[in-house]
Amino acid sequence: TRTRTRTRTRTRTRTLHGRMKKTQLDETERKKFRPLCSKEHAKTVWLARYYCKEDEEKLEKISMLDSYDDANFLFHIRTKENKEGNHEKKKAKKFILKFHNGVDSMEPNARLLDCHEFAMRWLSRFNICTSSVVHTNSGASRFDWTDSHSSTNNDHNNNNNNNNINDSIEKKNQKTHAVKVLRYVEGTLLIDVVNSLVEKPEEQKAFWRRVGEFVGIISETFLRWNPENPSIEEEAKTLYCTLATRESLWDVRNFEDVRMFLDALKSKGEGLIKDKNAIEQVFKWYEEHVNSIRNDTAKLRLSVIHNDLNESNVLVTASDWEERVNNDSIDVLNDFACIDFGDICISWTVIEIATAMAYCALATPNAPLESCEKMLEGVAMTFTLNEHEIKVLPVLLMSRVATSLVMGLYSHHFKADDTVSDNNEEKDKEEEFQDNTAYLLKSQQTGWNILKAFVQETPEKLAIAYAGIFGYI
Repeated sequence: TRTRTRTRTRTRTRTLHGRMKKTQLDETERKKFRPLCSKEHAKTVWLARYYCKEDEEKLEKISMLDSYDDANFLFHIRTKENKEGNHEKKKAKKFILKFHNGVDSMEPNARLLDCHEFAMRWLSRFNICTSSVVHTNSGASRFDWTDSHSSTNNDHNNNNNNNNINDSIEKKNQKTHAVKVLRYVEGTLLIDVVNSLVEKPEEQKAFWRRVGEFVGIISETFLRWNPENPSIEEEAKTLYCTLATRESLWDVRNFEDVRMFLDALKSKGEGLIKDKNAIEQVFKWYEEHVNSIRNDTAKLRLSVIHNDLNESNVLVTASDWEERVNNDSIDVLNDFACIDFGDICISWTVIEIATAMAYCALATPNAPLESCEKMLEGVAMTFTLNEHEIKVLPVLLMSRVATSLVMGLYSHHFKADDTVSDNNEEKDKEEEFQDNTAYLLKSQQTGWNILKAFVQETPEKLAIAYAGIFGYI
């Protein structure tokens, strides 16, 4: 019975593909094209592509990290750095080995991976701390790997000169995944800092203001990555044009495309959507407040945005962060870092702020409205929004919260359909792969109440409060 149900689900998905928008199709396909790779696969890739015998590297530990639809592994590497007298000085290094989702690894999406890498270099140019790509032993920034469990055929160099290593492993039904290694950024996750301040509400609000300053700096920096900027190089212009072709469900300009996934969840039975009235109200407000000006770039500016400045993608890098946070002495430019550029796109500039505020709310269920206002106060110290952007900001914020709630549920429940197996041997084998259930569902317990709190406040009241922060009232 479970097998027949799964077959019907897949058949229905195939019939819908002809009517799906690209945003919807890509998100649906991601559930089928998640990388099936274990720690052993990651180790094999590292030894084949990155191991440096001359450095006498020692692989100490590999850990799986939470991920939405990719697979990430943290490598702890110890090298013999130099000798001091009769003693060898050892230095520990950390790296992230990332297997990209199959959808992002195929053209036309694969070319966007160059944009991810350039975005890191762009922010670094302006002294914003982020990660960087580690090249393979052959000098490539990334390469292809298939579910055949072997590292594979194509190296992707910065000059796009691919080196064919082994064509024989390309077989029917194998999924190809782009793989790269990133330098690990040492720091404390934003969510861990926020949670440490639960019993200190004033310090927590002050900290959110500092985070807002950082978000504003990122927004201002990405505004400069623009083809009309006469000082930027040709590579930046080309990659901007590439990024402009991206269509993503996580770009809140496409919020109405989330409706299809909401309906799919409703078809699985009652109880999954905890507050249908709230989410329907957000769709209605989006139509009323946003669609009326969506094509007016004089009112809604366009720019490159990170598009996922959430509680796990912003780090506090200061080793003495507890003292700095308690004293409100965080150095915004030097004590913060941002990572994970998988959702980068060109969209309305205000969406960067709305997205950061949405995750601010989800991270502080004890005071979501107040925390968002404090973050926006920080943004206003380093960045400016116009009056039209402020008017749509509350609805865009709610839209991102709704997207996170719906897509987290969808990714969990429809992933489950595709991985159900009556074969115990296959089930045992899959246990070595990442189980991201907790990661997908982490917002469900408090997220619906947070969405309801913003809906009850109404966009009009929130927009007045936000306008006052920027001095328009």
